[in-house]
Amino acid sequence: MMTMSLFEKIAQDLSNKIIKGDYSSGSVLPNEGELQKTYGASRTTIRKAIDILVTNKQVTRRKGVGLFVAPEISTQNILEMTGIMKPDSLSQGKQIFKEHYLRKAGNYYSQILNIKTDELIYYINFIQFNSASITKETLILPLKNFPELSLSSLKILTVLEMMNLGKEKVVDLEQELQLIVADKENAKQLNVRENDPIFKIVNRALNAKGLPIALELRYENALQTKYVVDF
Repeated sequence: MMTMSLFEKIAQDLSNKIIKGDYSSGSVLPNEGELQKTYGASRTTIRKAIDILVTNKQVTRRKGVGLFVAPEISTQNILEMTGIMKPDSLSQGKQIFKEHYLRKAGNYYSQILNIKTDELIYYINFIQFNSASITKETLILPLKNFPELSLSSLKILTVLEMMNLGKEKVVDLEQELQLIVADKENAKQLNVRENDPIFKIVNRALNAKGLPIALELRYENALQTKYVVDF
């Protein structure tokens, strides 16, 4: 029987912990320094172990951010669904968080998410800068479905992947595309002029019963962003 090297043993142990749910989908893994202490191994050995998990698509590594358990569903998986609008770029650029807090759903979001008006939701508002465009995003997540939400996950996961980290999983995506004009706030954040055309995209993530479990509002410069829909 072939003897496993230390880095292979470490990779297998971490893999087993991910499979068992000790490290849940999309969660942050200990950094390399912490893993060195846990396993009493060198940084080179830890990196080789992580390389195995990255190759096996169990772990995602992002320079300057850290290590994350790979999401169960990827943006590409979702965008392969028939009839889903596909932006010309899926790259994730620099993100600046504007605000994030818990609030009551109120009449508007309770109707969209089919929850009670006094139920708590996460309200996350941020700006994403890509090479050729700026995107304003608002993410609405009901607390009951995302009790252990970690905003650090947004540093490496896309919004569509984030919406699948709750207790209920994303099975389908319902979308609405509107062409509107930029108001003063959107014009400033998207670096366009007031009344310039912008896209407003509403993404409702649906569970197996067809009920909404998360909501994304996305605003982009209509003159810089192209979408394709395959049927």
